[in-house]
Amino acid sequence: MRVHLACVMATAAILSLAACGGNGGSGSRPALGLDDIRELTGLSAPMETGQAQQARQQENSARADSLILSTMHVEAVLPDDARRFRLLSECAGPRCEVLDPVTGETDARDLATSPVLRGDAEAIGSAHGITLLAETGRHMGLDRTSLGAWMEHGSFGLFNDRAIGGEVESAYSYALALGDLTDGPLTGSATWLGIMVGTPIAGDGRGDRLVGTAALNYDMSAGGLDAGLSGIKNIDRGTAYGVEAVIFSDLEVGPDGTFARGQSGARIQGGFHGPGHAEAAGIFEHSNMIAAFGARRQQ
Repeated sequence: MRVHLACVMATAAILSLAACGGNGGSGSRPALGLDDIRELTGLSAPMETGQAQQARQQENSARADSLILSTMHVEAVLPDDARRFRLLSECAGPRCEVLDPVTGETDARDLATSPVLRGDAEAIGSAHGITLLAETGRHMGLDRTSLGAWMEHGSFGLFNDRAIGGEVESAYSYALALGDLTDGPLTGSATWLGIMVGTPIAGDGRGDRLVGTAALNYDMSAGGLDAGLSGIKNIDRGTAYGVEAVIFSDLEVGPDGTFARGQSGARIQGGFHGPGHAEAAGIFEHSNMIAAFGARRQQ
């Protein structure tokens, strides 16, 4: 059996950011407390509440002109069977085309048709001026947990959706970033620091939540943008992730502030947002992991 792509996209048609404990990969292990997560990841106490961050979601989303979606990893469970498959995404501007590589079926995801879903929110901790937010929500039979942040001009998040329709229970994991693209090309040199969130899509830790540091460095004279995602920790197991760092070097940045390289499984795509390239947000896929990141320009 193959789950129809339109059903998958219906579950992903609502924006929400951030997550809570007890997702699919954590099993029966006790959840870490907030103090434990902060000690593990190096996050400080939250700079703002979850409610304060939620207050700017609608305006932030309405202003956005860029949407980026990772590969979607899907598990469909029937009474006597279970299937896992992936849906590929190709994104440009405010629109993503989603493709089932087996059936050839396609569907679209657009910012204009993706309302924001507000759920219960809890601030986890802050780093580099960004507060990581954990949120849960429910809408028309869809249960969602997400982990990420709404910044001033962009947002990023890891999403886990679960829906039951008839005898089929479906779960979807994906990363997402959006924002209002910058107003001109990058020049000179600059650094952006922030947070990454992700999850393994294979192995014993599949579905666990990962948190690390995002660092972007641009030097036009040296050839382009370097993106480093490091210090990655599994906040459901309280351990370091098996991959210490993921590096993408010499990325070309377009005149609209966007950058991209690679394909599903080994890919990065993102953009710079706000006046003066104030923020960066994007997704990446590497080492059996899907992830999103956000960062703020350093003075």
